[in-house]
Amino acid sequence: MDLIRWGIVATGNISGSFTRDLAELPDAEVTAVASRSMASADRFAEVHGIAQRFDDYRALIDSKVVDVLYIGTPHPQHYAVARAALEAGVAVLCEKPVTLNARQARDLADLSRANGTLFAEAMWMRTDPVIQAYFEDLRSGVIGAPKQVLADFGFFKPELPERLLRPDLGGGALLDLGIYPATFTYMALGKPEAMTAMAEVNEDGVDLVTSMIWRYPGAMASLTCGMTAQLPWIAAVSGPEGSLMLPHRWHHPDHYIRRTAKGDERITVPKSGLGYHYEAAEVMRSLRAGLTECPAFPHDETIDILDLLDEARRQTGVTYPGDDEFLGG
Repeated sequence: MDLIRWGIVATGNISGSFTRDLAELPDAEVTAVASRSMASADRFAEVHGIAQRFDDYRALIDSKVVDVLYIGTPHPQHYAVARAALEAGVAVLCEKPVTLNARQARDLADLSRANGTLFAEAMWMRTDPVIQAYFEDLRSGVIGAPKQVLADFGFFKPELPERLLRPDLGGGALLDLGIYPATFTYMALGKPEAMTAMAEVNEDGVDLVTSMIWRYPGAMASLTCGMTAQLPWIAAVSGPEGSLMLPHRWHHPDHYIRRTAKGDERITVPKSGLGYHYEAAEVMRSLRAGLTECPAFPHDETIDILDLLDEARRQTGVTYPGDDEFLGG
């Protein structure tokens, strides 16, 4: 697998960013794209120089012209596309959240192992060089044992994108934004022993704001996501010896601040591209090694985090039409 062939499903902004970043990897080639309409697939293909175009994701999968599929559709479509690819033996990198709920994600992980086909959630933050350096610093004990985590992710726009306000598209703050504080907190402290969630839910059943408290033995985390206010958009882990803080737009930072008795130190790490090629490179390394899951995107952690988001929705009464979709029996 000297050259790994990528197929792109969906032609929205995130698919465009991911495809542009694949140009950073000389051993990656985008050979096909699929969209709901051929016109959209053609436009995307012309911009990115892609030879094969399809107006149906199953036709792309059946074409046998790709080794791995990147799925950038709206959340409710992730499960069906990923399952079809895994059944056909095509590796999958699927945008976060990888499915609407933990039960669907668990099914995909089981199918991945049964078929010997790689499956990963595209949580690009996990492979960001600054984030990786941050957690290496945390594990070194520079601030002592982590005792508190704060993480928020939120913004305000007078007119929100339609997909964020539609239950049938998995809209709301929790799945689209809250996945970041949830993943960050899990990376810092693991799975909590208890959690409490509260939300502001509109008349359509979409959460505009969700806040969670995760409790651990000797530690606590506060997580907030929302679409009604310009939040600080920062994340920090604190211990008895200091804190490590990620700045505004912390999910793809250019530095972090180490605050200890020595004072404040700004830690920068060289980066390139938009940041998506790091997750693609992780998938390609794992494919070449014959793995069914990437070390940076463990199936169990993906499922644990979705279990926690499921519990947050249970406590706040947020449901989606696609919650009941479960093709695995």
